[in-house]
Amino acid sequence: MSSQPSSATHPELPELKNFIAGEYLGSSTGKTFDNVDPVTGIAFATVSEASEADVDAAVKAARAAFTGEWGALTVDARVNLLYKVADRINERFDEFLEAECRDTGKPYSLARHVDIPRGAANFKIFADVIRNVATESFRLETPDGAGALNYGVRLPKGVIAVISPWNLPLLLMTWKVGPALACGNTVVVKPSEETPSTTTLLGEVMNEVRMAPRVFNVVNGLGTNSTDE
Repeated sequence: MSSQPSSATHPELPELKNFIAGEYLGSSTGKTFDNVDPVTGIAFATVSEASEADVDAAVKAARAAFTGEWGALTVDARVNLLYKVADRINERFDEFLEAECRDTGKPYSLARHVDIPRGAANFKIFADVIRNVATESFRLETPDGAGALNYGVRLPKGVIAVISPWNLPLLLMTWKVGPALACGNTVVVKPSEETPSTTTLLGEVMNEVRMAPRVFNVVNGLGTNSTDE
């Protein structure tokens, strides 16, 4: 599928934009692609196709958050924010349900009991893990007889790239984003081009709970190397 500026294709449709540094931004090149309802085969939205420059901007934003306000938070402060994210997803449950079912074509009964509640729960589950699971330590005998104490230190890696699939868009995306954020990392998420809606919607939630800007970023794109095919 070739990408065209949104003004040239379906100008009447809503556009799912990239989410960078706490703001929804169109592609710097103006390119978009269709978001198609798998049940009807009809496009119901257009999606901003991130350029290389857009991806670079998202990574720079995430790195700035990691070395700034987000990186300075205590574990408890991080955990409390992730709990708020989960609670806010559940408060906007019907919006996430509608977006997920529109993207995937799956029954509401399935997404209502699996996709959305499990997707929200991932933030609490991994927040609890990082707050409650003890760090390993053990003693080791040494040749001099003094012995040594070995212990683990858990440190965040930095900016984490998350590429999520189409079949469980919210659940599998938060399954990666949840532990990454709980550990103190920042993220740049590339959702499946088939199912970007709930990942896009999550940006609103991050702003609503006052997540530090630039912690959670979303860039959209196709699975091919070239967007001109």
